[in-house]
Amino acid sequence: MNILLTNDDGYRADGINILKKYLLRFGRVIIVAPENNQSTTSHSISLNRPLRCKKIKKDIYSVSGLPADCVNFAINSDKIHEKFHLVISGINDGANVGDDINYSGTVGAAREGYLHGINAIAVSIGNKKNPKFDNCANLFSKILDKIIKTKVKNFFLNINFPNLIEEDIKGIKFTKQGQRAYGHRILTKKDPRGYEYHWIGGNDLSYKSKNGSDINALKNGYVTITPLTTNYTDNKFKKFNINIDDKR
Repeated sequence: MNILLTNDDGYRADGINILKKYLLRFGRVIIVAPENNQSTTSHSISLNRPLRCKKIKKDIYSVSGLPADCVNFAINSDKIHEKFHLVISGINDGANVGDDINYSGTVGAAREGYLHGINAIAVSIGNKKNPKFDNCANLFSKILDKIIKTKVKNFFLNINFPNLIEEDIKGIKFTKQGQRAYGHRILTKKDPRGYEYHWIGGNDLSYKSKNGSDINALKNGYVTITPLTTNYTDNKFKKFNINIDDKR
């Protein structure tokens, strides 16, 4: 099995390099990740500027672009020239739950792989204070082993781990996407020259911790697995009939 491993924290990040060690039991692991941190870049791709790719060492490449760029480049470029069977994005330093999914470069990279017809998983760990990457990577490898053995044909998963040792984790839950917003105010300050600058939301995060949601389960010490889809169609709206040629 060839695994494409990427992230949005950059190829030097601890999370991606620790995870690689645990994934090698499944086959060849090739890292293609951003040259620098690209958090919260969602699913953006670089259509209006060139990309530069550097081979750091065997099976590790950096790309001067965004997380989704890395996946697209790895799949389509002759420089890498491998057929991938699985795309894994992570381990992200910080949870990606609720509406984080819309902003997350980690999830965006996994989604790019899935759009190319490759099974994909985004992996994140909650609590940015001393993240237990080794514990997370070890448990993820056990979960991945079970996923592979089920022989599911098509999947796009968002998995979040609490920042706990395995013995303290309460279990694993399949969840639905919760709701989380990045604040409802703009913080305005002035720089030393008197010019205004602005921060969106600051640390003013709001959560809706409903039962069955990824937010609720993670908060209560569970690993969350949220199956995602790329089809945003709201089928409820089809019941409306709007005719612009109506001359009443």
